[in-house]
Amino acid sequence: MGTVVITGSTKGIGRGLAEEFIKRGHNAVISSRNPADVEKVSRALAAIGPGKCSGITCDITDKSQLQTLWAHAVNEFGQVDFWVNNAGMASSRHAIHELPEDITRTLINGNMLGTTFGSQVAMTGFREQGHGALYNILGGSFDGKRLVPNMGVYSSTKAGIHLLTRYLVEENKNQTIVIGMISPGMLITENWFDEQKKLSDREWQKIKPLLNVLCDYVETVTPWLTDEIIANTESGKRIAWMSTGKMMKRFFAAKVLGRKRDLFSRFGL
Repeated sequence: MGTVVITGSTKGIGRGLAEEFIKRGHNAVISSRNPADVEKVSRALAAIGPGKCSGITCDITDKSQLQTLWAHAVNEFGQVDFWVNNAGMASSRHAIHELPEDITRTLINGNMLGTTFGSQVAMTGFREQGHGALYNILGGSFDGKRLVPNMGVYSSTKAGIHLLTRYLVEENKNQTIVIGMISPGMLITENWFDEQKKLSDREWQKIKPLLNVLCDYVETVTPWLTDEIIANTESGKRIAWMSTGKMMKRFFAAKVLGRKRDLFSRFGL
């Protein structure tokens, strides 16, 4: 069994991935900027076994802290087999010219700079130890095929991560290193709810039917993603939960067959 390092892993998809790796007997190193969250979640994940869990605080916009994260994982478990650049900021719904400066900086620094620094640290470590697998998280409109309103800056960072990862694949094609991308789909997480709270009730009711088609719970998606990550040996692969075929089947089931999904009643929405 191996060791996975996941940035931004005290909640949401990061925590879900860490939990699934541990359930499969792998060791997980989790991180976030909040020491209390790291301590609490480390204890909770260590208890589920059979894999072990260790945690450390890390600000991904500081490369030296990411280097410390790598060193911590090696000191705890001997080596790093998987590195997932998950930490970053979720979408913020503003037109580009209306996005506040502080949110703009957080989006670009967390998503683009953090993923770049994390990739640099992981690739240096993997080259030294002779193996490893790096995965970067994609998101909304990363390929520019469909422009989602009021997500221009967020989607631009994900497009940058997509291109960055393609360069990493090209630059390391002669290495025994797997480099891939993960498209987890639209997951109902804490950050996702923070975004929805900004909507009026009228806006929420308007988009709710669409979200019931497209969204999923973290606990539904992360087991599949984890198995795909562990099994994958193809560098350059994008592991995508919501394929075009799956999306079409869901719309068909909802509109033609009348099969309605109800994802939000458990949250009182």
